[in-house]
Amino acid sequence: MRKKLPLLMLAVLPMLTFAQSAKSKISVHPKKQSVTSKAKADLAYAPAAYCIPVDMDCTDGDIITNVTVAGINNTTTCSPNGYGNYTAMQGQIQPGQSYPISVTVGDGWFERVSAWIDFNNNETFEAGEFLGEIGDGADLEVTTLTGNIAIPSTVTPGSYRLRVMVAATGSDNPAISDACYDESYGEVEDYTLVVAPVAPTGCLTATNGQWPTATFTPNCNGANANVTTAAYLNEYSKVNLVAGTAYTFSTSNSAYFITIGNEAGTEVLASGTGSVVYTPTVSGVVRFYSHLSSNCDGGSTIHARIVKCGTPPPPPVEPDYGCDQTYTGVPDTAHNMTKNLAAATYMVANDFFVPKESGTYKLQSVKFDIVSQAAAGASDITSYDLKILADSGSNTPGSTVMTTLTGVTPTNVLTLPGTFAALPTYRITLDLGNFELPVNAAADTKYWVAITGTSASQTSFYWIGSIYNEGWLTSSDYQSSDSGATWVQGASTATPGVHYEGMMMIDAECATAAVNEAGTKEVSFYPNPVKDFLTISSKKTIETVHVYNIAGQKIPVSSKLVNGKLDMSRMAPGTYIISTILQGGKNESFKVVKK
Repeated sequence: MRKKLPLLMLAVLPMLTFAQSAKSKISVHPKKQSVTSKAKADLAYAPAAYCIPVDMDCTDGDIITNVTVAGINNTTTCSPNGYGNYTAMQGQIQPGQSYPISVTVGDGWFERVSAWIDFNNNETFEAGEFLGEIGDGADLEVTTLTGNIAIPSTVTPGSYRLRVMVAATGSDNPAISDACYDESYGEVEDYTLVVAPVAPTGCLTATNGQWPTATFTPNCNGANANVTTAAYLNEYSKVNLVAGTAYTFSTSNSAYFITIGNEAGTEVLASGTGSVVYTPTVSGVVRFYSHLSSNCDGGSTIHARIVKCGTPPPPPVEPDYGCDQTYTGVPDTAHNMTKNLAAATYMVANDFFVPKESGTYKLQSVKFDIVSQAAAGASDITSYDLKILADSGSNTPGSTVMTTLTGVTPTNVLTLPGTFAALPTYRITLDLGNFELPVNAAADTKYWVAITGTSASQTSFYWIGSIYNEGWLTSSDYQSSDSGATWVQGASTATPGVHYEGMMMIDAECATAAVNEAGTKEVSFYPNPVKDFLTISSKKTIETVHVYNIAGQKIPVSSKLVNGKLDMSRMAPGTYIISTILQGGKNESFKVVKK
């Protein structure tokens, strides 16, 4: 009807107050306001998704009849409720490129076309994703509007929604910049733009063929492995890869161009100069090419083709010389540890250290791992004999016995989750009763723990351990078949240069013996730092003990010592002040660190 207005009406239009402003659907169709409000209220409770127009009107010529962009060429008619979902149609784009777009609109009233792309795929067309106005159409004429859309260089491969909107805004108003606008004559159409991964370029030529003829399989130990040291340019080697593993390909000449191709030599998988990192998604064989440059040139120049994968072994770690010493690693040997009436007595020994800083060093417990062949498991081993031996001076157990404990029953037997040679494994804990070892204030002191077990039925069971050689120290598990008279280092399958250690743990209390800060010799205490119990001794009777934190607040603990010990096991780590009241009323205080 509005396209057939009388000429008289046209003559008086300039005098009307609204001039050529945008048409208001509210004034033309007053009943639609309630529908629009309800639809928007319903959408407010819907899951987060793209806003969908429900009240655009394209029945009066304000319509999109064709969209052409990036390979999409779609001719349409008026969509229901003014919205057409054509996201099944895909256009191909690339980052950093600009693409022409044309939108044909109907013979409505001063249409303007807007466009958006949801570059961050958050289902919202944000202000920064507005591509601007494509163009404006003439009044009452079918018009094809053209423009360009720029794709940011930072866009990653994936699918992105393109929204195109035509709206009758009037000749003096700008294009709509709100992708969710739903109060106008017009139409909205959605499409999909796809950024495909850029196929790598490389060189699949090999005038010198394949060398070596066998397929190379890396051992993935974190070190460079030579596929060949006699490679030619314009040649390839075959390498067997495992899915999900990152492989670094390189040559002995960092200027050479490398190409990784599929096994058939028909597809480039990765390429680059100097080195290439490639992670396959499926296991299989690839071709490893080397050329002089990306021009696929080269000749009979000898060089090495190298591949690296995996994590290198950890560097040698010096044993922890503190109170709690743990020697753990990759076990690769198992040694006899038996004591039966009908069999020879086998012992095993491992070293540990008393740190030179300690004024006292008291052994509390030792833990070690064993393999048991008995159906009853480790419970078949009724007891253990244990010796603490001095060092021979040549990194082997010595003949001097510091202490002997016989018939020790475990305080704890833990079944381990792993196996050794398909046999169950156990961690044994023995209580050593706070045996005090001599301390050399000038140097760390090496001692040895030698262990024998007594089994009710087994002719043999095993201590798990292994050898290690770090250059600065060579020591390990030793075994003796004559109750410790002679010792032999166990055989090892350890790779030279790789760090291994025996499976043994020492728990001790050790610290520099200290006196109070005033320098008096009345009170002494150890260990410091302390883990559980602080031993306090004095020439005079200690009547009362108080503990304060570093802020001077008194800690609620027993004011009496039990067997000369103060229980600090439940205190938080930190520094404390210990105040002692001696017989006669003398007070002596000192600081202790709780670990």
